[in-house]
Amino acid sequence: MPEALGPYRILDVLGEGGMGVVYAAADERLGRTVAVKTLNESNQMSRERLLREARAAAGLNHPGICQVFDVGEDEGELWVAMELLEGESLLDRLKRERLSVHDAVQIGRDILTPLAFLHEQGMVHRDLKPSNIFLTPHGVKLLDFSLTMPVQGAADTRVTAVGTIVGTPHYMAPEQWRGGEVGPYTDLFACGAIVYEMLAGRYAFAGDDPIDVAHACTFEEPPPLGGVSGIEALDAVVRAAVEKKPEDRYESATEMAAALSAALERFKTVAASPGSDADGTVEQIQRFIALPFRLLRPDPETEFLASSLPEAISASLAGLEHLVVRSTGLAQMGNGVEPDLKKLATDVEVDYALRGTILSAGSRVRLNAQLVEVPEGTVVWTLQEDVPLGDLFELQDDLTRRVVEGLALPLSPREEERLQGDAPASARAYELYLRGLHAGEKTFTKSVAMAVRDLYRSCLDEDPNFAPAWARYGRVCRIISKYGLGDTQEHLKLAEGAFDRALELDPDSPILHNYYTFFELEEKGDSLGALRRLLGRVRDRTADANLYAGLVAASRFCGLYDASVAASERALRLDPTQGTSVHHTYFQLGQKEKVEGRDLLHALLGEAPAAIEILRGPEARETEGTVRIYADCVLAALEDRPSDCERSFTAAMDTGLRDPEHTFYFARALSKAGLGPLAFEAMERVVGGGFFCGVPLRRDAWFESLRAEDGFEALVTRAEEGRATAVEVYREAGGEELLGVPEE
Repeated sequence: MPEALGPYRILDVLGEGGMGVVYAAADERLGRTVAVKTLNESNQMSRERLLREARAAAGLNHPGICQVFDVGEDEGELWVAMELLEGESLLDRLKRERLSVHDAVQIGRDILTPLAFLHEQGMVHRDLKPSNIFLTPHGVKLLDFSLTMPVQGAADTRVTAVGTIVGTPHYMAPEQWRGGEVGPYTDLFACGAIVYEMLAGRYAFAGDDPIDVAHACTFEEPPPLGGVSGIEALDAVVRAAVEKKPEDRYESATEMAAALSAALERFKTVAASPGSDADGTVEQIQRFIALPFRLLRPDPETEFLASSLPEAISASLAGLEHLVVRSTGLAQMGNGVEPDLKKLATDVEVDYALRGTILSAGSRVRLNAQLVEVPEGTVVWTLQEDVPLGDLFELQDDLTRRVVEGLALPLSPREEERLQGDAPASARAYELYLRGLHAGEKTFTKSVAMAVRDLYRSCLDEDPNFAPAWARYGRVCRIISKYGLGDTQEHLKLAEGAFDRALELDPDSPILHNYYTFFELEEKGDSLGALRRLLGRVRDRTADANLYAGLVAASRFCGLYDASVAASERALRLDPTQGTSVHHTYFQLGQKEKVEGRDLLHALLGEAPAAIEILRGPEARETEGTVRIYADCVLAALEDRPSDCERSFTAAMDTGLRDPEHTFYFARALSKAGLGPLAFEAMERVVGGGFFCGVPLRRDAWFESLRAEDGFEALVTRAEEGRATAVEVYREAGGEELLGVPEE
């Protein structure tokens, strides 16, 4: 340790790293203690970076930025004298303890304040990380400006060449990894990653080496945050900050700080509610997928296991608080093809995958399964079992338990009880249930729908107390009824009875609540009940994206369009592959540019430029039931054939159509065709069915002839009154805190 550097008498070593040493030193001229930073390296690039840091910091006068006093050279050793800080780095704090939600957000806001000042001066930090953030008794101080550079358009004195990758891996934005242009948005990405780490206690973008970290930062999303009520709002702020495209992030540090403040207030509101667990620990919600098993030898008798067994495992795990379960159908990688784990991490966004092979031999099945980390491929456990076909449920139960143990998932007593339930009474019942899963549940053709229905019915004949089969039987009967694929009234009664029985047997079943939502909305006309029930389920802190998808529809039926959009955003944060009906929400708001889908969807809404051509095309011709009838109705409206439009509507009503939203679209086509009185009659059924659509009634150009009807204003008033009641339900159930948006 030297005795002095320039005019500074060295007192002690404060720290030592790869690039240099930091000393405590006495400035006897001014009677103060300072920090003096030196270099271990003598290469020109390192010297220039240290000088660059000194010059950059010296020109920045802000209480949140460590002040530089002096720079000099002593016997060839370059040094910089700066403010001596009391406290510890954020890195040391994170190593020492987990931060509370309040402390994490406060530090995040304190980081953003000097960042905003830095950006206003036309500078970008480029190396924001916990070790460069110092926590003093008076607030945060930003350190290390060696990589600071002017934003594009300012005088550029950069040391690094264009295309050079600089920064610290876990906090580097995609544009840094690509060697592209950086800006204030680059620092906001790093700040978002730091806030996430403070909340979760883990990196937002992890990896075993820089290549894995680069892939995560550039292509993957961090696992959702969970574990405590109300954390969803803060999770949304973090995700906005770490968007892959710079233009999708916050526009400024000030905007991000305001978003953090608003999210914290929402968190506090939830924390103050009775029974809140906001003092708990924030956790990363792990993401899991059960891949279709590969068949080592084709066997028509057992091929149903390849997809149905993983699907059954997924259904058992769905709704666990600390797990997001992706649908098995998202990764159809069977038939001898090994899954690409990096692609799986990018496209499906999972942390763990269950994969395996099946070999059948007579009445026995040999299964080899592995639980692996994604994308690294690290094997958590391997299981080999040889069982008779009659032990399939025991096999599923064993695999489900092994997944829970392998992921070290904390289970509540209620979750423990649910995992122990749903055991079928016989092997035959379970086999029929799995065959029903395999037959397919996107049942929009008559033959498939009837086949699936019959398999579940046979399962229930074997075991009348098997709740999962009742839930799925109710769903397929509802679909048959809704789309006119069979006797409408008969299947409506079957669906209602099935859902009632499922609720009696297992009132907490996530699958049941997901399926029951649309029966409640479309068949019972109880949108207020659906809204209240789903908000109650969400308050239980489930990580089931399907519940939020249900809230998308329930909120829209109630006329709560902001809540509908917010529910979709939450569902997609939990599971980017989750399908929601938010395109209908955007369409009814008049934001038609946000309606995503195939050309047929746009044509059915009457908005595609080539709608007539599409509706006369093969894809539309292949639809069945009321979808086919509706396509004919829209086509007739577009071609100004009012009598054919009316005929289609009558045909739809003859099928027993009850869904108020589907009827809403028929009414829209009727009005477009100039059939105002008939459209009015249809809309009375819509509003009476719990679809409070006052906004599109006033805005949509297709409702022009309807607006000429004498009772139009009274109709809109009824819709608005229904929406007002829904707002009260939404507030009482805590919707504003749970979804983070108010409804007026």
